[in-house]
Amino acid sequence: MDLSVSSPALESNGKQGQMDYPEKNDEEDLDLIQPLDPALQQRITRKFDTHIIPWLFGIWLLAFIDRSNIGNARIDGLADDLKLDGNKFNIALTVFYIPYVLVDVPSNWAVKCFGANYYLPGLLIAWGIVGLCTGFVTDYNGLLACRFFLGLCEGGLLGGMILYLSMFYRRHELLFRIGMFYCAAPLSGAFGGLLATGLADIYHGGYNRWPWIFIVEGVVTVAFGLVVIFFLPPTPSGAKFLSESDRDAAVHRMGLDAHGASQASTVESERFSWHWVRMATLNVNTVLLSLNFFAIITPCVE
Repeated sequence: MDLSVSSPALESNGKQGQMDYPEKNDEEDLDLIQPLDPALQQRITRKFDTHIIPWLFGIWLLAFIDRSNIGNARIDGLADDLKLDGNKFNIALTVFYIPYVLVDVPSNWAVKCFGANYYLPGLLIAWGIVGLCTGFVTDYNGLLACRFFLGLCEGGLLGGMILYLSMFYRRHELLFRIGMFYCAAPLSGAFGGLLATGLADIYHGGYNRWPWIFIVEGVVTVAFGLVVIFFLPPTPSGAKFLSESDRDAAVHRMGLDAHGASQASTVESERFSWHWVRMATLNVNTVLLSLNFFAIITPCVE
């Protein structure tokens, strides 16, 4: 009895019964794995560097100026005017970091929900307003409240900026770009101290010396945030400074960088999943780097 079955999915190819699966549409698969022209990739990367990194540099610079200006204000009479005796000043510094730590990870989820082009400038405007209000505090409790809300607004900034950059740059390009905007941190010490020296000479409207450090720097931060909203691109596919073909290429290269880890074709179509949260939290590299960073920062704070 002949038990062989004739089927389009079966071809002998010299061997009876060998399975030959129906062919896929390879054109679409080839498009997904086709490497981009290096010159095109370089042009796209250069445009991102020009239109994204300067804004992030400015945001990070203002973040460090606004969180550290309390030290300059103390020199210019803050502790005396608010009667910060004992450990009150140190407590005011510590209060900043409580919401800063707690809001960091949840804030990254908000970046995906609201869009980094609105969320990051929104944080900037929010802590600018808080910084401005710090110039009007008249007692210790008011200072604690302002420091708490400052930490709440700044807590999600660094993680949000790194997440935002990961939407535009391939993983081997990220380290250099993070380093570029992180250079603003040490520069803030020079700019902040110089600016505070000039602002501390202002005597006007009953507010003398230290309040003007917070007021003027807060106004600058809010103004910068309002400008950033109009220039920060949302995603590679929404970058108006790229041509249509460059936008397609920018999206395509991020698909190549994913190596199949994500089924989403664009950043906009990605969905939140607790699976990735667990993987990141339990990853040994995350744990070791967290302990390492804690060990580095602790002596600096002390």
